[in-house]
Amino acid sequence: MNPEHDNLRDNLFAQLPQPGDLAAYRNQVSSLIAENQKRIRREHRLATAFWIFCAASATAYLWFGTDASSFPRAPFLACIFFLWGAFELLKHYINSARVDLLKEIKQLQVQVLELQKPGRA
Repeated sequence: MNPEHDNLRDNLFAQLPQPGDLAAYRNQVSSLIAENQKRIRREHRLATAFWIFCAASATAYLWFGTDASSFPRAPFLACIFFLWGAFELLKHYINSARVDLLKEIKQLQVQVLELQKPGRA
């Protein structure tokens, strides 16, 4: 095996918490999860407000954008706004799923550390 891979493996194992300081790690995980959930709630409100703005702008372009020019600019701009709003909602959904997955992994890690705790029968 390559010594570079061994070094990387050792560095990753060194970052794992030790079963002895489980209470401090549990507090750190709970504060991390609470902070991430607070950020996701704020991001949800912003993404929803942005989607409403994009939908209202697209509707306004379609409703009031009757231009007699040769290029139909209003439907094009409406599509751009709808796609932009949908992209922001998709980005929020991906971030929310990432935070939920991180929460589950951290909770599982705490449970494994509780099982590895010394002095456990």
